[in-house]
Amino acid sequence: MIRRTPEDFRVEELTSSDFRAALVEDWMPSHPFAAYTLEKVSLATPDALGFIARDLGVTRASVSSAGLKDRHALTKQTITVDSAALRVRPPRFLEGQDWRLTRLGFVPRAADASVIAANRFTIVVRALDQRQFDEMHRRAALLLDADGALLFVNYFGDQRFGSARHGEGFVGRALVDGDFEKALRLAIGTPARKDSGQTRSLTRALATHWGKWDEALASFGKMPERAAIETLARGGSFLEAFSALPKFTQEICVEAYQSHLWNAIARELAHALSETTAQSIFEAPDNFGPLLFPRVAALTPAFRAMSIPTPSPRSIMPECLSEIVTGILADEGLTLGALRIPGLARPYFGGGDRPFIAQARAWTISETFVDEFTLGVRANMACTVGFELPRGAYATVLLRALGQ
Repeated sequence: MIRRTPEDFRVEELTSSDFRAALVEDWMPSHPFAAYTLEKVSLATPDALGFIARDLGVTRASVSSAGLKDRHALTKQTITVDSAALRVRPPRFLEGQDWRLTRLGFVPRAADASVIAANRFTIVVRALDQRQFDEMHRRAALLLDADGALLFVNYFGDQRFGSARHGEGFVGRALVDGDFEKALRLAIGTPARKDSGQTRSLTRALATHWGKWDEALASFGKMPERAAIETLARGGSFLEAFSALPKFTQEICVEAYQSHLWNAIARELAHALSETTAQSIFEAPDNFGPLLFPRVAALTPAFRAMSIPTPSPRSIMPECLSEIVTGILADEGLTLGALRIPGLARPYFGGGDRPFIAQARAWTISETFVDEFTLGVRANMACTVGFELPRGAYATVLLRALGQ
């Protein structure tokens, strides 16, 4: 068990040497962006950025993050604020409920993914018995390479699939079909157990009043998604309504489906490797298909260095993947060329490669200690694991490889 408390799951961005070299202490015309460390707890990054923009009196577009960090965690990450949008000098410190900013200096451009060199994780794993603890050690030994790094298939984690609601389908798949009503309903009108706050009000109001747009609008307050329902209330189409959603929401819906397809390709490749090398494989059940993890002995240097293209109309798949990709897309009733959204230029199925294998460096695992939350039961042990992951790799996936 992980995430029993937010403090059980700690994440810290480690910034790149280029970012650190570009930092200056005082504002300069060539360095107009104020860089901050954002510390937050039990708060999603987009929500935190919205609160920061509000408190600074700037638009949300003026605040940028290097990456997205978990909601149910204690996290530390880098953000920037465009000082041109501020009426006063960027403050050295700023804090609100569940978040705090500390100014690092000024940089030439807004934060993006290139700022991140790696992410450092410190995670408490709870509700263990001795057998489970020993199994973590056993798996770690079989995933460990000669350089002391744990090698695991670089699947996208469940966090990526928030727009796939209760097995009712992916928004991105509905978009490919041109079914914009289904896409919109999945994106903002289908309640999920983990919904909270404004999202909970929105999804439940739309589930109750779908098709009665004025009644739906009266049931939830001001929020960015409201524009989509206002479009329908004015007689607009579902395509126009989907286009009125926040750009981030639109993009993440497409990226979630792409990630699902990428995971399926990686899974089939892992399975093929295991069969070819006659090496047993670790399997972890998952709501979006099992996660398969070959032992390090099955990974040749070529596969360790291999990248899998993100499925898109422009993807050029390696020959060794062509049959796998064709089969997976055929099961979906698709081809690579069909990954387009009729009637919309954006969002779209973009390209890019993702490493097949991720490396967890600086791996540590503590001795067990008493889990204060499971006193009186057999599985009453806990341990702390620590590791560094490259940008884009998921700690939860590594823990699945270790049997957690």
